[in-house]
Amino acid sequence: MDLVIRNARLTDRVSDGPLDIGIERGRTVAIEPALNVEAKSYDAEGRLACAGLIESHIHLDKSRIIDRCAPQQRTKLSPVKGVSPLKKDMSLEDVRRRAAQTLEQCIVHGTTRMRTQVEVDPGIGMRGFEAVQSLIADYKWAIDIELCVFPQEGLISYPGTDELLVEALKRGAKVIGGAPR
Repeated sequence: MDLVIRNARLTDRVSDGPLDIGIERGRTVAIEPALNVEAKSYDAEGRLACAGLIESHIHLDKSRIIDRCAPQQRTKLSPVKGVSPLKKDMSLEDVRRRAAQTLEQCIVHGTTRMRTQVEVDPGIGMRGFEAVQSLIADYKWAIDIELCVFPQEGLISYPGTDELLVEALKRGAKVIGGAPR
């Protein structure tokens, strides 16, 4: 075994008391009290061991931009209107840096799977997509990320968006999303 997590609690085996979890090549291979193996170990000190969290809807490409958005009246709040004028200034490096910060916080808090919505249209082009896609390989040791591209400002109201969605699919996006307006 490569790693043994010692003295962990499991939700489905609470009455068994603290257990050791043996891991080999990233997979659980044994769960029992006091595993008798020579391996690197971590003492969970009675903490709960559970499956990772799943983030099913996040926008990594737009994370951490609230300070850039102009104030809006609450009754007329529109994320589209708030973000649209910012897109021209979002560089690949800017999106990647902000997205990486958010991604790292998700990982630290237990997220192991994620679907992120990434906007593509002529206003942002492929910059947001490329930035977020570049993080997938860097963080695959900790999290599985699925890219969902979508036309935030509409498919037919922003000419050229459909070509960008097709390009994103060719480059590895698995899903196309959309907003119901």
